[in-house]
Amino acid sequence: MALSDHAKGYLITLAGVAIITPDTLLIRLAAVEPFTLVAMRGVLGGLMVLALSALWYRRGFAAQVRGLGLWALAVVLLQGVGMILFVTALEYTSAANVLIFFATMPLIAALMSWAFLGERVRPVTWAAILASLAGLVVVASGSLASGRLLGDFLALLDATLLATFYVVVRRNREVNMVPAMGLGLLAAALLAAPLATFPAMAPLQWLWIALGGLVVVPFGLMLLTLGPRYLAAPEVAMLMLLETVVGPFWVWLALAEEPGMRSLIGGAIIVATLGLHALVRLRLNATARRAG
Repeated sequence: MALSDHAKGYLITLAGVAIITPDTLLIRLAAVEPFTLVAMRGVLGGLMVLALSALWYRRGFAAQVRGLGLWALAVVLLQGVGMILFVTALEYTSAANVLIFFATMPLIAALMSWAFLGERVRPVTWAAILASLAGLVVVASGSLASGRLLGDFLALLDATLLATFYVVVRRNREVNMVPAMGLGLLAAALLAAPLATFPAMAPLQWLWIALGGLVVVPFGLMLLTLGPRYLAAPEVAMLMLLETVVGPFWVWLALAEEPGMRSLIGGAIIVATLGLHALVRLRLNATARRAG
């Protein structure tokens, strides 16, 4: 039996999230200043995405690039600036807070989808978004006491840009925006390069940067760019919240960077909400199919 668009988008997005979860750990292990990291990973990831797209489409690759349209410029800009904000935020707050602040993405994406795309957001999704925000409040209360507000603000701004990215891709779901995402990574490298120091690095640092730039970033982001073609932007953003727990878990396991009790409690609220929402949506979709 063929998968519905919702199921297809869910699986594609889930696979992308699974690939991207070690990214924060790789950034920590690379131990390179943010702009150098963005420049190197942007070049590696951007070239990998474009090379894979060229191999996939072969002679049709040029037509894919020409068919991107003006909205591709927005995708390039959002991808480039968002990547810089992500690694910069990690310099000013904990990995757990950066990832958990992404809990605002579904709310922002839902409001944008309703305002600009006219897409109706189901009541169960609104309820899940509000519950996720409750988890966000728990995390933010810890930041107020620890003086990490700048990093939290940068993480929140990055979440806004990512939500916008998913809405733009959703609006142009008939267009394959993967090549534009590759160009966005190269744009991030171009923006970061003048501020990068490019210090001498140990072999292990090169390994972590190569693993992130050639595997985690390109493959994860390609799938996350394809997801909104089949799944509404707020639900794509909600699936991204899985990283709010799995990402800090890898950092905690490898580097003993404890996220703090409030971050753990907030993350637990978010993940429980996400799991319950997924179950309810699957049930509603099954009921709708039987009725149809």
